[in-house]
Amino acid sequence: MKNNWNKILNELSYRVSSGIPDLTNEQHLIKLWDILKEHKWNIDARVELLKNLSLNELDFKDKAALQKYASKHKIKPDTKVTIGDKETTAGDELPDLKDDEQDEVEPEANVDKEREEIGGEIYTEPLETTDEDFNKNNKENQITEPFVMPDVVKNNPKIPKKYTQFIERVMNTKKNIKDGNNYSDYYGMGKAGAGNTDANAGELMSMMATTMNRNDRVEFFKAIDKTIERASINGEKLYITPAWSKAAKENSSAILRMMYDKYGKDYEIVGSAWDIEEEFKALGQNYDEKGYSTDIMFTVKSEGKVIKEEISLKQKLKNQRLWNGTVGSAFDDDILPKDLRQKGENKYKEGQIKNIESFYQGNEDNISEFLGTVSDLEDYEETLERVAKSMDNKETNQSLIIQGFTSFVSQYKKDLSDNPKLTLSREYIKQNLISQKENNKKVKTDKRTIDKLSMTLGLVMDDYGDEEAGKFVKEQKNIAKEQARKIASFINENEEAKQSILKKVQEKLPLKSVSDGQESIILGEYVINKKTLKGIFGTDDWNEVVQSLVVNPDADPPSIEYQGKVRGKDRVVPITTIGIREKGEGYTGAHGFEMLVSKEFGNYVESVSKDIFGDQEPIRFPDSTATLRDKK
Repeated sequence: MKNNWNKILNELSYRVSSGIPDLTNEQHLIKLWDILKEHKWNIDARVELLKNLSLNELDFKDKAALQKYASKHKIKPDTKVTIGDKETTAGDELPDLKDDEQDEVEPEANVDKEREEIGGEIYTEPLETTDEDFNKNNKENQITEPFVMPDVVKNNPKIPKKYTQFIERVMNTKKNIKDGNNYSDYYGMGKAGAGNTDANAGELMSMMATTMNRNDRVEFFKAIDKTIERASINGEKLYITPAWSKAAKENSSAILRMMYDKYGKDYEIVGSAWDIEEEFKALGQNYDEKGYSTDIMFTVKSEGKVIKEEISLKQKLKNQRLWNGTVGSAFDDDILPKDLRQKGENKYKEGQIKNIESFYQGNEDNISEFLGTVSDLEDYEETLERVAKSMDNKETNQSLIIQGFTSFVSQYKKDLSDNPKLTLSREYIKQNLISQKENNKKVKTDKRTIDKLSMTLGLVMDDYGDEEAGKFVKEQKNIAKEQARKIASFINENEEAKQSILKKVQEKLPLKSVSDGQESIILGEYVINKKTLKGIFGTDDWNEVVQSLVVNPDADPPSIEYQGKVRGKDRVVPITTIGIREKGEGYTGAHGFEMLVSKEFGNYVESVSKDIFGDQEPIRFPDSTATLRDKK
């Protein structure tokens, strides 16, 4: 230990704001405790050192003051210390303290002891990156007005230490994707749940807030919301936004309401875990028995028993995205008939290409004239920007569309000057891109890039009023819509395809896990558990619900619906919408497959959840940018 003592003191100097360690300052001692832990000092050694440091640095005017301090901090009676110029010991007969003296803030050492009792060393381990290294790395992204985690949160033994550190670091970091701080390993997080920094922080805030008492929870969110507001005033973007703060409040409120309904008022949350195997094991739980989509877990003590509560978190209820992939990823290709398959050459791509070729062949002269003059038009840049926005809502993709089309037109003019009889076709566009590639290796020459230029050209000409271009664009979109309708109809008619979709619902909106009692879903401030299922469907048996699920291809958009009787009455309950659309309409050659929680299902959940849990005492938070709502 002596060998690295100088390094420890240097690191402590760096971490304290003054640059000079003060061993009579409790905050400095807490930082020293963290550094010792990082340097692998065992807990007994850490406790003993801090006790002795505290004694030797304090100025005791008399024996009574020394005895009182030694009693409070459980100092060994034979510990030597100096009072004035005389050396003495802490004393053999130490007075008991009054209750009000014992209620003072406990040192970090005692909090870590409590943490270890709850979840072992995994509860006390810090983030993998030291504060010194993180602060150096994050220097350019540090916000103007730093966030400080409230002591009541830092000293909550039911929260693993590294998560309070993680939230503090995220709150102090400006959003900067170029530096990679949209991933949790940037902050020193080793194992992390799925998702990026914002989603990870949202889940952890929900977990942390749920373990706190009411006053601590209010103080926690006050600090969060104040920093969000100040950062906004300073023009700084954070990963923890008002929406994430609001979601964490609603999530924790809903979880507490659900537990109150289930266990009554005499229950205690004794531990919390993220979706990490080691944390489940540390709390005495079997990770292999975890629900499919569990994000956080709590151990709850009720009537002398410790019970596991698993929670699947969703930021919001209505329009919550459950699945976003391609049709090919939603089904195995051998399920789909040949005319609906996505991989390789297929009839859909062939139809797109045929329509593009027809556009060039039937409108060649007009297109050639347009391409030769369009970049000289006064409103050309404005028009191209408008078209790019209509093709994609992401700014980076819009820039790529504008850049790609501008380069295409420029290369076309060069080629036209070399060959006045140049014929426009898909094959020419490919050669145009190959010529560009000689100067820019990043240029692609695949089907998507070729047809993206054709679609951009058609949209730009349509914007300028070219009728043939308008017909081409409309037909290209009709081809895409017809393909989507065919896919939706096939799902409804083919049992194997339907089961593939229901499996996706089960995985992403884990109603079967809820039915089996494995986990509960928290969507914003609402709860889906066995009681909620029974209120909506008349049964909490998922197998019974599945028998009445159908895919409705004629709905707008197509949807998965429950069509059956609920308490003797016929009822149709849309559960998810199915969005089947081409990602890059008119040129990709493959449809995306997206499922969202339907608005109607959200209404049912809200109504039933309010009926069941609405009488529970609400969790109130002060007005802030994260909690203010419309007057409606």
